[in-house]
Amino acid sequence: MVRKPGKMYRNISKKAYTRREYMGGVPGSKIVQFEMGNLSQEFPTEIDLIVEEACQIRHSALEACRISINRKLLKDVGRMNFHFKVRVYPHHVLRENKQATGAGADRVSEGMRLSFGKAVGTAARVDAGQMVFTVFTTPQYLDKVKVAMRNGAHKLPSPSHLKVHTIKVSGRIVAAPKFAGDKIEEVVKPVAEAEVAAEPAAKGAEAGKGAHKGAEAGKGAHKGAETAKGAEPAKGAKGAEATKGAEAGKGTKPAKGGKAH
Repeated sequence: MVRKPGKMYRNISKKAYTRREYMGGVPGSKIVQFEMGNLSQEFPTEIDLIVEEACQIRHSALEACRISINRKLLKDVGRMNFHFKVRVYPHHVLRENKQATGAGADRVSEGMRLSFGKAVGTAARVDAGQMVFTVFTTPQYLDKVKVAMRNGAHKLPSPSHLKVHTIKVSGRIVAAPKFAGDKIEEVVKPVAEAEVAAEPAAKGAEAGKGAHKGAEAGKGAHKGAETAKGAEPAKGAKGAEATKGAEAGKGTKPAKGGKAH
């Protein structure tokens, strides 16, 4: 961790120290992610944060600026309405010749002049007019994105300004359909018209199904009535058979009497 003031590492001096394969103990970068927001969509408006002086930006300053801008965008714009990108990477390794600290260390903390030192952090070397952060969004959120980027720019060691320009996009834009173009409107309108035309047809088909079911129910009731009518003669037939049996019984009585006589 860098213990000295940040202004000691702001100015670019000497050659860049980036060959990490020949050094050990380099602290990791604090930058958590380099792209945020909606990564699967293209936006027509681009806002760039550009530094005006050549300097070194430490990884802690880059992360602080990234957090400030990203939180403001999530709150005011929404995650699906922007694409936030970090344009630089802290390749340069910062060194410090650590001295003894504490009581009585003033006599042994002078050290040697122009000492090499040990790695204590990383920084990104930028030139004047270089882009550091970029936000892609739609024109309706332009003012809110400007405010968010201005708030984050105060954490950088160099004066900066914003640059806005429009870019060409391909494909359908989900976040703001009104900026999609004529091609998408032509595709969307026929689909909507087809859905509207399909609704009455679907309702008519459902009504036809209901009438068909009612007709089938009427047929079933008619068949039931016919079955009931056909069953009545059967009962009459059984009654006629019973009457014939009674008559036959009556006819046999005189026969029994004849035998007795």
